[in-house]
Amino acid sequence: MYDLITIGDIKLDTFVVLDDANVQCELKMPECKLCLEYGAKIDVDIVDSQIAGSAPNVAVGLARMGQKTAVFSLMGMDTTRPLALEVLARERVGIEFIQTIPDVQSSYSVVLNFKGEKTILTGHIEREYHLPDHFPHPAWIYVAEMGHGYERLYKDVVEYSKKDGVKIAMNPGSIQIKQLKQELYDLIAHCFILFVNREEAQILTKLNTLEIHKLAGALMELGPKHVVITDGKNGAYEFGGHDLRFCPIFPGKTLEATGAGDSFATGYLGALLHGQSCSEGLRWGAVNAASVVQFVGPQKGLLSSEEIQKRLANHPEFQIENI
Repeated sequence: MYDLITIGDIKLDTFVVLDDANVQCELKMPECKLCLEYGAKIDVDIVDSQIAGSAPNVAVGLARMGQKTAVFSLMGMDTTRPLALEVLARERVGIEFIQTIPDVQSSYSVVLNFKGEKTILTGHIEREYHLPDHFPHPAWIYVAEMGHGYERLYKDVVEYSKKDGVKIAMNPGSIQIKQLKQELYDLIAHCFILFVNREEAQILTKLNTLEIHKLAGALMELGPKHVVITDGKNGAYEFGGHDLRFCPIFPGKTLEATGAGDSFATGYLGALLHGQSCSEGLRWGAVNAASVVQFVGPQKGLLSSEEIQKRLANHPEFQIENI
C-alpha cells in the first residue's frame, strides 16, 4: 500500500534569471510590480528546465524521506511526458497512475527569477479530471494544483475521504483559489491538513486582514482538522483548534524560491508520517524549505528525514513558539 499519493499537474518548468538591466521593479510594498520593456528583445539567462509541479515535488520529497509515494496526473503525448516518467522513476515514485491524453500539451511554466523572488507564467491542461475506477487505498492523498475541469475529481476525493484511514492534505492551486467554487470548499471541509499562504488564506476566508489568529480561526471554521499558513520570510503558522504555533524560517541563504511552499508541506507531512508531532512538522518543513531555496528548482534541495534531523540537531535553538 502507498503511504501517500499526490494528485495534480506535472509541469516542465523553465527557469529564467532577470537582472537590473532589463527590469524595472516598483518597490511599492506590500506589492512589487515586475516590469519589462514592451515590444523589446530582452537577453536573459536560462538557468535550467526541470520537471516540477506541486504533485511531483511532494511525491519526490517524501520518497527521499523513505515513504512509498505515487503521482496521479494527466499529461499530453509530448516530450515532457517521457522526461517526467524518467525523473519520477529514478526517485522511486510510482508512475502507474499517470494518464496520457492525445492531442494536448502537458502543463508548463516559465519561472522568472529576480533578486531571489519568483514570478511564474503557467499553463495547465484543461480536461475533466477524475480518479481511476481502481484507485488504490493509500494512507494519505495530497491534492495539489491542477487546471480547469477539477470539479469531478474533488467530488471523487471527498468520497475517498470517507474511507477509514484515508487522510486528505491539500494545497489548492491558483485556478481553484481564483474560482472559489463550492467543490473546493466541500473538499476543504474533509481535509485533515490544509496548506495555504497568507494571501490564499485571505481569499478563501474573504477576510481583508493580516491577523493570523483571525485567518487561522476562519480557515478552521471551513472544516479542516489542521491549518498551516506560510508567510514567506516571516515564517509559518499551524493551528489545530487550540494553540496557534509559530515557526520562524530556518537560517540559510536564498538563491531561488520556487518550491518553497511545496518543500515546507513535504517536510511537515514527512514528520507526521514518521510519527512526529505537528510542532515537529513545522520544524521539518522549515528545514526542508530552507534547503530547497538554496538551489534553482523545487526538487534538488529536498532532504531525507535523516538530513533534516541532523540539521535540527545542529541548531537546538530553533524552536516552535505558541502565540
